[in-house]
Amino acid sequence: MSSKSRSFQAAVGFGVVSSTPDRQTSRIPRIVFDEAARRKAQERHLEELQQDNYAADIPDAAEQEVLSSARKKRILEDEDPAARTSMNKRQKRASVKRILLQKKNLATLIQESNIESMPPEVPTYLTAAAAPSRFPPRKLCSVCGYFSQYNCMRCGMRYCSITCRDTHNETRCLKYTA
Repeated sequence: MSSKSRSFQAAVGFGVVSSTPDRQTSRIPRIVFDEAARRKAQERHLEELQQDNYAADIPDAAEQEVLSSARKKRILEDEDPAARTSMNKRQKRASVKRILLQKKNLATLIQESNIESMPPEVPTYLTAAAAPSRFPPRKLCSVCGYFSQYNCMRCGMRYCSITCRDTHNETRCLKYTA
């Protein structure tokens, strides 16, 4: 085969067999993780998602200030009956805000509900079970949630398009944990 035909075939896209089988590549080598590393990263990712609802505790000094202001309000209510309705509204708003600020993750809610102390015949969140699905699991994109067709070679997470792959490679892949 002449050198002209080889260069033509290479330009057109035909596969040309190289005479040097030990070619060095300038590409970054891909690291493929085993199942244990993938499972560990998946558990860590789930723990991070559980911590998204983390709410900072109110400091003790602020708690004391809230309690003292509540005592002052009660004293004022006893003196002025017209101020009672407005104080009740304020207290309701404050209690709603306090409830909304106390975000807890699922593990904390289950622990506080004392489900473990209930008899085993009572259905609870821990004892509820559904039959396995008749259908195979859906393969969803780990970036946008759309149906995915591709897997990451490193970590096994799924993505649906080139933009989602790029986002995954930049932010979500295991390259930061290796």
